[in-house]
Parts: sequence; structure tokens; C-alpha cells
Amino acid sequence: MTPHKAALLNNICRQVVDSANSLDHVKKYAIYNKQNLASQTPVSLNEQRLYKNFKPTLSQCELLHAAIGIAGEAGELLDAVRKLFFEGQPLDRENVIEELGDLCFYLEAACQAIGVTREEIEELNTAKLSKRYEAGYSDKEAQERADKAGEE
Repeated sequence: MTPHKAALLNNICRQVVDSANSLDHVKKYAIYNKQNLASQTPVSLNEQRLYKNFKPTLSQCELLHAAIGIAGEAGELLDAVRKLFFEGQPLDRENVIEELGDLCFYLEAACQAIGVTREEIEELNTAKLSKRYEAGYSDKEAQERADKAGEE
């Protein structure tokens, strides 16, 4: 990895972590009613009017909560790994394990919100990957996938 690529990755990782933290703060306000962020996160009257008749279902709310949770916890996991990789800090293994557990919690919540089991997801993913990598996975095969052609 070149210094340019490392710097680019670190900068983007920081932005993702910052966004995940912002999302978590708004989640605490919007879903848990824990913090008053109204003055810190301005929303225009026009934006508010868009949601005047907004009435999501319970399952939609549960799925949104789970998706936001996954994004937030993924940001926390990314920050721990970023610190190890780019700052040379020792891996905070306990924190990483905690974040992985939180991700499992939110993944299960998302599964329940759409009425699917994790086993069903794993079976579908295994079938998809088996078809994609008939001879077995390799980094070379992944980089040369036909459905990814022209993305770079």
C-alpha cells in the first residue's frame, strides 16, 4: 500500500467514523429521546413539511432502528481497527468484541423486522458465493469478477 493510498483510506475512515457518530447521536434523540439535538442539527421548515404526514409502520421503525444501529456499530468497529492500522495503537480487543456483539444484536433485530432468520441469510449468501466462486474463493477471482468489470 502506498503512502497516498494509506492517507486516503485513513481520511475516508475518519469521515465514516464521524458520520457514524453523528448518526448515533441523532438516533439517540430521534428514537430514544435521550438528547436534545434540535439546536445542534438544524432542519429547515421545508424539510420538516416533507414529513408532516409521515407515519411509518412498527416494522419499518424496527428495521430503520436496526439499520442505523448497524451503521453506528460498524463505525465504532472501524474506528478501533483504524487506530490499530493507521495510528499504531494496540488493538482494544475487548472493545472490538463488544462492537461485534452489538453488530450481532442489530443484525438479529433487522432479521426479525423483515421476518427472516440468520440461518436463511447464511444459506442464501453461501449459495450466492458458491455460484460466484465455483472453484473456490481467491483474491484474484474476486478482483476479476465479471460483474465488477469497469468499476475502477
